[in-house]
Order: sequence, then structure tokens, then C-alpha cells
Amino acid sequence: MSTFIPLLSLVAGGLAQIIQPQAPVAPSKWAAEHVVLPDGEYASQKIDLSRTPHIVEPLDMLGPESPVNEIGVMKCAQSAFTTMLLCAIGHSIDRDPCDMMVVQPTDGALTDFNSTKLNRLIERTEILGGKGGKILPQTSRSAAGSTTFEKKYPGGALNLALASSPAQLRMKTIKKAFCDEVDEYEDDLEGQGDPLKLIAGRQMSFLAAGTWKRAYVSTPTVKGVSKIADIYERGDQRRWHVPCPHCRSRFVFEWRSPYDPSSPGLKFKKTFPHEAYYVTPCCGVVIERWQKIELYRSGEWRATQPGPGRFPTYHFDALASPFVPWDEIAKEFVGAGDDPTKLKAFWNLFLGLPYDVAGDAPDHELLMQRREDYEPGRVPAGALLISAFADVQMRGIYVEVVAWAPDQQSWTIFADYLDGATTDVDDGAFARLTELYQRRWPDAFGNAWQLDEIGVDSGYRTDVVYEWTRRHPGAKSTKGIDGWSKVPLGLASDQDIDYRGRRIKGGAKLRAIGTWPLKSKFYTYVALTPTAQGSALVYPPGYCHFGRFLDEGYFKQITAEFLDEETYRGRVRKIWKPRGSRENHFLDCRVGNLAISNAYFVGLAPDDWARRARERGVPADLTEPDLFNPLSRSAAAAAAPPPAAADRNGIEVSLAALIEQQAREPESPAPADPPREQTQSEQPRSRNYFDDLADINRGL
Repeated sequence: MSTFIPLLSLVAGGLAQIIQPQAPVAPSKWAAEHVVLPDGEYASQKIDLSRTPHIVEPLDMLGPESPVNEIGVMKCAQSAFTTMLLCAIGHSIDRDPCDMMVVQPTDGALTDFNSTKLNRLIERTEILGGKGGKILPQTSRSAAGSTTFEKKYPGGALNLALASSPAQLRMKTIKKAFCDEVDEYEDDLEGQGDPLKLIAGRQMSFLAAGTWKRAYVSTPTVKGVSKIADIYERGDQRRWHVPCPHCRSRFVFEWRSPYDPSSPGLKFKKTFPHEAYYVTPCCGVVIERWQKIELYRSGEWRATQPGPGRFPTYHFDALASPFVPWDEIAKEFVGAGDDPTKLKAFWNLFLGLPYDVAGDAPDHELLMQRREDYEPGRVPAGALLISAFADVQMRGIYVEVVAWAPDQQSWTIFADYLDGATTDVDDGAFARLTELYQRRWPDAFGNAWQLDEIGVDSGYRTDVVYEWTRRHPGAKSTKGIDGWSKVPLGLASDQDIDYRGRRIKGGAKLRAIGTWPLKSKFYTYVALTPTAQGSALVYPPGYCHFGRFLDEGYFKQITAEFLDEETYRGRVRKIWKPRGSRENHFLDCRVGNLAISNAYFVGLAPDDWARRARERGVPADLTEPDLFNPLSRSAAAAAAPPPAAADRNGIEVSLAALIEQQAREPESPAPADPPREQTQSEQPRSRNYFDDLADINRGL
């Protein structure tokens, strides 16, 4: 009996330990003990949250002990918030098992998240996927095991879903939802509503108990339509406050006027090395680059808009990020220049802010007044790419042909309406389009080129367009799509179907054009103006040149739309609307030309443009790679004269003479950078490829 009692006590104690609930552990403490990072600089190492203290508070908000139900994070790129989501998921699997869902915007994003982040986290974090880990292994013959997109564990399962699939968003009840990159979600899923509302509907069973959790994380996109910006503004808008090294009051690193010495904020030189530094708003002390990390690690979250009904929302940008040096921010901003596409990327990816797109087209009469004297159908000096885009109507086809320089300066060299029936690829307007496709376009150096790219909108006469593009190598069938997160030109999708209903891979292909961002880009470019340097005009990258041969109808059409706001399913969004009854065919043509030329500007380096120039007979002295960089500080050498060309007065001029003449003209110095210990100014701007070829065009 004496032996039995101690044994019974031992068994009872063991059972008590099993039955007794685990002591609460905050997600951040759990992560510090268990999580092994799946990627990044410290991949395969245990997480050290002292390196990223900004994710601790929002991570702990997602734990079961926190009274908070939802959080929103508006962030810059590469800011560790995906790691935060992974830690929250792992903590819940171990300490608060339940049904959960991770939602990604696209199939590619979902696959990448699963393979390079989630699976690696599971494999490397022993308590999750190691021997005896919580997550059941993926088995091929048992329905009880995990699958590629469903991770099962005692007490629940983690489902990986697409934001574009209503079926996946409605497939089961969930307690926790982790919504990643929400700005890329559609506004409406096949007429079934906002995907965020569909996700919220899966959590209704937990509303009464108040145990549901939901996280929204995203880089923002466009001001006025950004979902994460809307979520952030509905919350208490927390910012990462750091202590001033001089007066110890706390402030937020903010983007203001980098070249204004009278204001606080990040300051830097316009040329390399940028030598960035920060001026505090409290006492004006200078914070050097090497002080940033120390101040960041002493930071804390503070709500800037607290109030009843507001939930925790966070904004974090590269100015405070431990991963991005200030000089890198300066480099990206200087490199963006006036390019709206690059500026949007800077605003979104570095500042973590929505970008305010251009929405007002200039008055068409003002655009007409700046027309230039250049010959229609002729490729101007400086252009190394020719694209054409056709907008097919029930009768007739509108066509615009554009010549492009490497810095995205453009010249409309042809714009016309091809009259005729559009029902037959061999007759009417399509026969005239074939003539245009086969035409060769002379340039300033005595050469003649074929079109590099041609696109045809398939909104009307779809089958005829497909047949025409099948017959003409390189021609692209396209379809415009709305939305601010669409890419300029999508991947080709097969359209032809055989008698068994299968797509024919070698048949007609269709590419989607993201029209909304491209319209904003075009209206930003047409608003650009040249600057005077001495007696010469310097045209900025993206400047749009228009010839005197273009009539008022053309200019009315390219300015036929404006950006307006409307309420759609309870949310305010920005959309493009027509100006009265104006036709917009040439605007559609320009948007199409921007789309089909985009890959060249994204993919070609200065060396590629230099090689392209040599292949096209541009004089050798104008084909050095450095000359194709708009920011190049290399001066263009005097060139050997090309075949003589007549200027607008009929006078014979040569490239060498023009360059020599311009080289003798004095140049104005560039604006000075803000003073620091002493005033720093840029060196006078050196001439480059674009300056020299602009001289040729002025002489033609």
C-alpha cells in the first residue's frame, strides 16, 4: 500500500500537467525561442527580433491574449512584415490551433509564399515540421495528411487561398485570416463582391466570442484607390517614433523636400556619392547615416490618430527601415527623375505611400501650340524604336506610329484613320493596315527601318484581328483592361480552340493591356516642358513631340479623358471618364504604343541601346554606351558628318557642325544642393546623346 500511494501521486501529477492549459506566451517570445528564418541575410538562423523591433508589437497583437481583432500594415518593400505573418501563423499552430487562411493576390504570389517562405519555415522550425512536429506531413495516399495548399495539424488547418477565387474564399469557416498584398486584390470577384468582405464572411461564427483575428498587410499603390491606405486611415495610424540624439524628444522619419535646406527631413546631393543625412524637426540637429540603425532600434510605435472604434494600423517606410541605407533612397529618387512609373515605384516601394497619379490632360489647344516642324513618316535622330498601334472599329481603323528614344522621348510620326470595311483581312481597312505593316520608315541618317512592334486592339472584329495577327509575324492582338494594379502588357494567352475544346498553342494569342496606369503615365509625359540651357532647349525624359501635320482632331482625342472619383460598392475609387462626347481612339492608340514598347525601356541597358544604334547606322561617335544614359556625365565627342540633311530653311547642315556649334555655347550651372557645413553645387551639366541628336532634329 505504501508503494501504491506514491505511484498514484506520480500518475496524478503527470495527468494534471497534461490536462492543465499551457501558460500564455506572447507570439514574439514564442518566435524568439522557436522560429528559424526561411530566407534573407539570416536564412537558416534563429530569428533575432532585436534586429527588427518594429514587428514585435503588431505580431503580439495577433496573439490570443490580445484584445485586438484586426490590424493593418501599410509598408515599404522588404520590411519584414511577411516574417511577422509567418511567426503569427507558427505561434497559432503551436499555442492556439484553429482553422486559418492565408490569402495571396495571384497564383504566382501564392506559390512563391508557399515554397520559399512557409514550407521552409515549417521544415526549419522543429516544433512545427521536425520529427514530432505539429504539422502533419504531406502524404500521397492519405486524406488525413497535409497537402500543398492545406497544412493540417491537431486542432485545425491552414489553408492557402487565392484572392481571385470566390470558391476558395468561401470554402470553409476560419478563425484567423492573414491577407497579404491586399492592394492587388480585385474590387469585385465575378460579380460576387469585394474579396475582403468575402474573407470577413468566413469569420462570422467567431464574432460573438470576439476571438477572430485578421491582418491586412500590403505595399500601397495609387492614392484614392489603395485598399491598404483606406484601411490604415480607418485605424489609429501608428508611426515608428525615434529619439532625437540631441534633445531626446521623439519624431518620425518623414519624406519632405530633400533639396530645401530650410526644412527638416532627409537631405542629399543630387550626384554620387549622395552623402545623405537627416535634419530633425525638433532642434534641427544633423543625423548622419551611421546613426540611423541605433536610433531605429530605440524606436517605438505611437498612435497619431487614436480614437473610439479605431484599431491598430501601422505605416513603416524605408527611411526608418534597418535594411535600406539613406543613400540608396537618394539614388532611387534621383534616378526616378520625372518618370511617373519610376516615381510611383519609389513612392510605393520606398516610402510605403500611395502615389497620386496624374489625371488632368493639358488643354488640347495648348498642346497644338507646341507642335514642331518635323517631317511626317520620318524617324527623328535620337529615336531607336518604332511602334504602331491600331484601334479597330466597326468600319475603319485608327493608327498611330510612334518613334521612341532610349529615354522614352517620343515623336508621333504618323496618325491617321484607315477608312474601309473591317470584315476581311485581305480587303478594306485591313489591307491598308498590311501596307503600313510592310512600310519602311526613313531616318535622319539615310537608313530605312521596319516597325519594331505593332499591336492591334481586338475589342471589335475579334476574329478578324486574330486572323490578321496570325498572318503578320510580331503583330500582337491585345485587349485593354481596367484597374490600377495591372501590368502594362500581360503574358500571351492562347485563343484558338480545336474541335475537342482544347487551346491550340501555335494559334492566335492575346495580351492584356493595363490601360489605367498607362493613361496616367501619358498625361504626365505630355505635361512635361523643356528647359533652356543657353540658346538650346533640353527635353526631359518622356517628353512628347508632336508635328505640325497633326490636326486638331488628333489633339482632342488624346486629351479625351480625365480622372474622376466614384463610389463603387461602398468604396471611393478613381476611374477614367470621357470628356463629353469626344472620341478617344488616338488616346487608345497611344496607350497601346506605351504598352508594346514598355519591355524595351525596362529590359534594355545602355549597352543594348548602343548596339541597337550601331545596327541602325547611327554614326559611330554617337553609339558609346554612356551616351544612352540620360544621367550620364560624359560629354559627346564631335562626330564625323553623316549624310547632309536640309534644315528647316533649306540650309545644308552636318552633325559635326551642330555639335561644334552647341559645344561653344555657354551652359547654365545646375541648381545647388542644400547647404550643410558649406554650400555644395553640382558641376555644369555635360552634354549627352540626347542633346546632340536634338540638335540634328532642330536642323532638319
